[in-house]
Amino acid sequence: MAACRCALVVALAVLLLPATSTAASSYPTTVVVSLKFPAFHGTLQSGKNACTSGRTVKLFREKSGADKLLGTDRSNAKTKWSIPIGKRLISGSYYAKATAKGRCKAGKSKVLSID
Repeated sequence: MAACRCALVVALAVLLLPATSTAASSYPTTVVVSLKFPAFHGTLQSGKNACTSGRTVKLFREKSGADKLLGTDRSNAKTKWSIPIGKRLISGSYYAKATAKGRCKAGKSKVLSID
């Protein structure tokens, strides 16, 4: 009898729990990057305006092992970001990444090759 009451309580608890969506919306982010000495700069693009400003953008140089972090910036209200590199620019492959923020997905730019 106690086992039956227990099963009834569990069944009622499951029915009374609020329904949650397992497919919460998330928004992709596109990172646009270009080089105009002395800085890499670009914009963030997304279908959701909240995903384009106030986002952390990191600039990396590809190398064997872990890629080298060269700098960070935060995108402004116009979605723009800029990371000065000055004399640190050497031949190699560079890319920028925007970190995930809330329901805004992380994004990565195309790789720029500098000779």
